[in-house]
Amino acid sequence: MSLDLEQIDLSAVEALATIKSEQDELELRLKAMAARRDQVSAEVFARVHGDYRKRLDELAADAAPLKIRAGDTYRALKAELGGFEAAFEAARLDREEVEFRCSLGEFDESELQTRVCAVDERIGAHGKARELALSLRERFLSVVSSESELESHEDDTARMAAMGSPPGSVREPEPISATVVAAPIKSRPEPAESSHTVVSNGAPLPAPVSSATTITPPVPALAATPPAADSTIAQQAPKAASSRSSRNPDATVVFRQGRLEPRNAEAGSVVQTLGLKPVSIGSDAGCDLQLIAPGVAKRNAEISMTRAGFSVRDHSGASSVRVNGEVVQERVLSEGDTLSIGPAQFNFRLL
Repeated sequence: MSLDLEQIDLSAVEALATIKSEQDELELRLKAMAARRDQVSAEVFARVHGDYRKRLDELAADAAPLKIRAGDTYRALKAELGGFEAAFEAARLDREEVEFRCSLGEFDESELQTRVCAVDERIGAHGKARELALSLRERFLSVVSSESELESHEDDTARMAAMGSPPGSVREPEPISATVVAAPIKSRPEPAESSHTVVSNGAPLPAPVSSATTITPPVPALAATPPAADSTIAQQAPKAASSRSSRNPDATVVFRQGRLEPRNAEAGSVVQTLGLKPVSIGSDAGCDLQLIAPGVAKRNAEISMTRAGFSVRDHSGASSVRVNGEVVQERVLSEGDTLSIGPAQFNFRLL
């Protein structure tokens, strides 16, 4: 669905502007403090410095949800701007082509003026929309320190959870369990009894603690280094790691954005960005990507993120969704695929 630039929600941006103004002021005070450190006692300096840092932390916490809201709108705005840029460039090339054809004698000056006027109207319309989108983009960027704060997906963890990723999918590696290490050690031959009563110059010395006694409790993996001669431990540890891997082969999910690039006039001129949120495609105004073309159903298809990648599903029941010319009901898209929704054609790309 095309973004209405005139009605774009800037409430999060306004709130972030207020927060950033206070953050900038506090940062200036902290710099001034550093230059005057020797003018006050260490206790007073630490007290004031701590107050400022605490307030900055509070402001950062207040800004976090606002950046998520503003980021969602900013990414949609940036995608819309990309569409405007492409449409503007296409219209400019059309004008150049018309003038070139006229120079070759394909039509006369009167026809040239008619065609140029039509193209100039498109250039003007796209140019105005492009300028508005650029000014809005600058407004968003003015309330953050860098564009990356708006382009990052800080809410992706919650969205991945909603998508069904297993809890704890990203975690620290598990240590080798104590039983894996202890079992082979117990299987080694017990030390000879002479190790308990060592004789020096014919006089018995106090018996040292047996190594068998020291390994009776479970030993953590990092607490002991197995002897080189005991190959059983080295053989069993990889097996344990392998079994963990086979139990959860896709524990970590790597997410990449995608996009649909229009290939023909029926697909429009807007580049549609694909993320964790499902994208509905159809002729209805409520669809995320609205297509006004013959043969496109009100809710024709939907693209959603799955563990395998971006998957397109046909909701029309009319076999109007094709991938690389093949009719599909549901298909995971690959880099460079041609997706057809009715007569509209798109290139699928991964970012």
